[in-house]
Amino acid sequence: MLALVASASVLVSLLVYAYHVLAQFQRPSPIDAKNVLILTAHPDDECMFFGPTITALRSMSKARLHVLCLSTGNADGLGATRKKELTRSCQVFGIPPSNVKAIDHPELQDGMREMWSPRLIASLVKEYVTKQKIDTIITFDDYGVSGHPNHIAAYKGAKTYAESCNNGIQLFKLSSIGLARKYIGIGDMAVIGASGQVWPSSAVVFVSSPGLYLVTHKAMRRHVSQLVWFRWLYVTFSRYMFVNQLVAVSPPPP
Repeated sequence: MLALVASASVLVSLLVYAYHVLAQFQRPSPIDAKNVLILTAHPDDECMFFGPTITALRSMSKARLHVLCLSTGNADGLGATRKKELTRSCQVFGIPPSNVKAIDHPELQDGMREMWSPRLIASLVKEYVTKQKIDTIITFDDYGVSGHPNHIAAYKGAKTYAESCNNGIQLFKLSSIGLARKYIGIGDMAVIGASGQVWPSSAVVFVSSPGLYLVTHKAMRRHVSQLVWFRWLYVTFSRYMFVNQLVAVSPPPP
């Protein structure tokens, strides 16, 4: 009986996954933008969490993509190395070095105990947005996928900026999900297929095809300093390597 249920779940997952992959490329990009900023906290976040969004936007739209990383990931003294790895990773995604920036600020250092100021982040975001004429920002939500305080601060800083700028900028947050769904890869598609409430109608959903997943996997392999055993498991099983669900924060959904 258990084997039958497992087989049915795998079949449903594959069918729902195939449907969303095929349907995604039959319609225009759900995000109307010219210059999109992916706001991250650490080098490798762009791969580990935002790969489906980056590859989808590269494939479905003509928007110019930018990555602004709020730290160099220097918790283990590898900041200079990780900064270079970020640039190489983004090149795999087709994002030129001129559109990639990692900030090394004394008040924005990598660490679970480092509390970053949303106001400081907002000011740095404002500077980059103004210079690059950004019209859309995509970042973490208020849980930050893993609960990492630096991820959460990135969201709070972006939200602080969006609420104060009054320039019509679009802000999207990457929805966090429970641990049980986080590490079942496309198996999560069975959950989606079983409940129409998993994705709100206001959500923007990007699902990576096998080819686009491999692009993200290749980009992650440019972060050589971070390729310890458990990250290999992550890039193999994490749902965020295959699916991103974005929710509009500003302007708020109707």
